[in-house]
Amino acid sequence: MNPKWSFMTPPPIPSEDEIYETLHYDAVVVGAGLGGLSAAVHLKELGQNVLLIEKGATYSGRGGHFGVADSSLMREAGLKNDLNELARQWITMSGNNIDEKLLWLFLRRGGEAMDWLLDKARASGLVPRLVDCRYPSAPYKEYWGAHCFPPEGNIRGNYVSKALYEDAVKQNVDIRFKTPATQLIRDENGRVCGVYAKDEKGVLKILADKGVVLATGDIGGDEEMCRAYAPDALRTHASQYVPVGQNTGDGHKMGLWAGAAMGEEVFPLMMHPQHFAWLSFFFLFVNTEGERFMNEDTYVQGRATAFMRQPEGIAYSILDANWIENLEKSLAYGGGLFWGDPALKHGNVWTPEGPTRYLNSALENGTGVQADTLEELAEKIGIPAEKLTETVARYNESCALGEDRDFGKRKELLFPIEKGPFIALKMGTVLLQVVGGLAINTRMEVLDTERKPISGLYAVGDTTGGMYGHEYVTTILGNSHGRALTWGYIAAETIAEN
Repeated sequence: MNPKWSFMTPPPIPSEDEIYETLHYDAVVVGAGLGGLSAAVHLKELGQNVLLIEKGATYSGRGGHFGVADSSLMREAGLKNDLNELARQWITMSGNNIDEKLLWLFLRRGGEAMDWLLDKARASGLVPRLVDCRYPSAPYKEYWGAHCFPPEGNIRGNYVSKALYEDAVKQNVDIRFKTPATQLIRDENGRVCGVYAKDEKGVLKILADKGVVLATGDIGGDEEMCRAYAPDALRTHASQYVPVGQNTGDGHKMGLWAGAAMGEEVFPLMMHPQHFAWLSFFFLFVNTEGERFMNEDTYVQGRATAFMRQPEGIAYSILDANWIENLEKSLAYGGGLFWGDPALKHGNVWTPEGPTRYLNSALENGTGVQADTLEELAEKIGIPAEKLTETVARYNESCALGEDRDFGKRKELLFPIEKGPFIALKMGTVLLQVVGGLAINTRMEVLDTERKPISGLYAVGDTTGGMYGHEYVTTILGNSHGRALTWGYIAAETIAEN
């Protein structure tokens, strides 16, 4: 890593005069997101004296899907994945650039961690469900395993963090908010034995006999770190990470200062094409110049990446009056996030209601527009009318031939844009998380530049790398949450065994 980056230089070690209190625990967990809460709660269950510190004012949670390859809920529903096939798909989608030991650990242990979470979620009053939102076929096949925890139909992820937090409080886990960690403490042998932190009173010296768990999330909120590791993160329209400004790579930095290696040279991105309208579908995509630029038959990351590379990072999804009937026909061949219904629960029958609601919302808030003719539609979105009508005519010819002569879309998904009223949905890419980080082994031990464990240092969730190649994969929807949960669970076991 180039030493020009300011984050490569650690802050001064606090002097003894600056420290107003010294605390002593078996383990310290830094970060109260899903991974950190999982680690802290399970450590307490395993008889460890644990402190959980968080720089924000409360715990954090986001998203809606929590993905693992297996769980008791899946077995009850009669759903079973072929793990060998799933692993091959994951590896292929990752360009073979992952740590397969970590992948297989996740596939084999994620169900155990999920069952543990299911019990706690139910105890908190949540009703776990499975989500039926998948791309069903090659080459982007997605597998069963997306869980959600909806109170009254809502699928927001902070309810899960709330359930774990309530469990932590019930177990008397020591938790301190507004207490950011600043630097790791190492003994004379180089072992990580604690962490310095700050609160409203000053500097804390927190000693941890068995180790420190870094669970501080990703680097997406630190522009310099993104320039160094994930420059495309700065090309998206916005970040949807919450809480805003909290994901500044604190654990990555502390790990680097302790001699840690990164799991990837360039960090993968988790992006969604939802900055403007919510659903993008699969019909016909054009850019601001009215040009078609891709095969629309792809998964969520494929759309997000392609949109980001267009002029101004903007695209339009063009629909005609037959869109809902054609959408239903398409679900035998494609689907997944922002194609069908992202909130459809397993066991429920797909209906037009969900997609229609999202589309009407776009028309109401101005991210979608409607017109009786293509020329009027082009005028409303600022695209040359002649170019848009030419593009649609060319596309319709391919539909009539049953052969996409430009980008090779499957004939089953070639539906003409010919009957008004016509709709244009504005598309743009948002960053959710940067899913690369510190190199770890299957015990969640952070590795140094020689790929040897740094004694006493562990990392979980988006503070870690090794699971994705050039981009985040949705082989199981919500697998980033599943990874955070599972890694926290396993880190607790490793520490308790020491």
